[in-house]
Amino acid sequence: MTGRAATLHPLIALLATASGPVAASAQSRNELGVYALGVVAHVGESAYGEAGSQELARLRLMPRFRAGPLTFEAAWESLVAHQPAGSLGGFLPGTAVGEGNDWVDLGSTIHRGADSRWTERFDRLSLTWEGGTLAVTAGRQTISWATTLFLTPADPFSPFDPSEPFREYRGGVDAIRARAFLGPFTELEIVLRGAKTADGDRTTALARAQTSRGGWAFGGWGGWVHQLPSAAVFTSGALGPYALRAEATLRDRDAAGGAALRAAVGLDRRFSVRGKDTYVIGELQYDGLGAASGSELLDVILSKPFSRGELQVLSRWASMVQASVQVHPLVALDALALTSLGDGSILLAPGLSWSATESASVRLGAFVGFGRGALEDATPSSEYGGVPNVVYGSLSWFF
Repeated sequence: MTGRAATLHPLIALLATASGPVAASAQSRNELGVYALGVVAHVGESAYGEAGSQELARLRLMPRFRAGPLTFEAAWESLVAHQPAGSLGGFLPGTAVGEGNDWVDLGSTIHRGADSRWTERFDRLSLTWEGGTLAVTAGRQTISWATTLFLTPADPFSPFDPSEPFREYRGGVDAIRARAFLGPFTELEIVLRGAKTADGDRTTALARAQTSRGGWAFGGWGGWVHQLPSAAVFTSGALGPYALRAEATLRDRDAAGGAALRAAVGLDRRFSVRGKDTYVIGELQYDGLGAASGSELLDVILSKPFSRGELQVLSRWASMVQASVQVHPLVALDALALTSLGDGSILLAPGLSWSATESASVRLGAFVGFGRGALEDATPSSEYGGVPNVVYGSLSWFF
């Protein structure tokens, strides 16, 4: 099979598989979760590629088995994507599943055509032992040390793209993780992670402590991120009706020499507008590894931290604002704006979500970039000015 036919046939097979029965045994504490996502998008023409339609089908099977102090957890992902040759990659929502730096190869390409691909991968595969106040997990697992919600420079484990509209499942990393629960609000954690990057094999070894007092959570971590000395602090709490979240990390610049400060702070609040539940969040980030202006963007794209997946955005100074309104018990409107304060470009991402059933939701959304476009040789002159316009529709299904 080639071309569009190679995409549509697996798509039908995946949806048929996802609609099958799910076995669960409460008595043995075993369970199987299923998540299916279908996306259809149109990507406009830009300096980086031709206009065209793109389709994606994503299936996730999540078995979990428990026996005494042991818990086995896995998540298998299958991704089928159709993308015309010459179109821009990386703008089809829902494709981010955390792959790229796996220490152990647990995936394969089932089919690759001129304009389509079908891949599969274990996104989680771990065994956890729990005994009293200690828990140890080995294998591919989800680890999140983020304090802020969208711009998370102090999270060393595969952070989300801040513009990604499908954030149900964070990508797993290959690690050994030990957690000690020293009190109701105090935890000590040690992580040893291996990763294969474009910069070679890299090891991350970190220790983290966090606690809570007087309504504020705070803590810090230190060690080596991709074999580079790093340390971070973080805090979150309430300022009147607002929630404050902040994190900062200081890390070695590797061959560039010196240290780089990476920090973010955010405020969010939930309130009612004419009886409609409204949620607003704003965050500001400074990243010493980012570009101070549009002329430095290409250098950042070619940098080692970018190749290792450490950067969510390219600019040194960035901000994001998101507002969402529950216009109906089943319908929500939202809009996100990412701004590069160094070059003035903006990425707008409005969306509408509808809870069609208890297990299915429909979303319509778009991405629109504003700012200076790419140069004649396709070199970016602003972070978001050259981004093509994207319109997409999706169906998510949970079992």
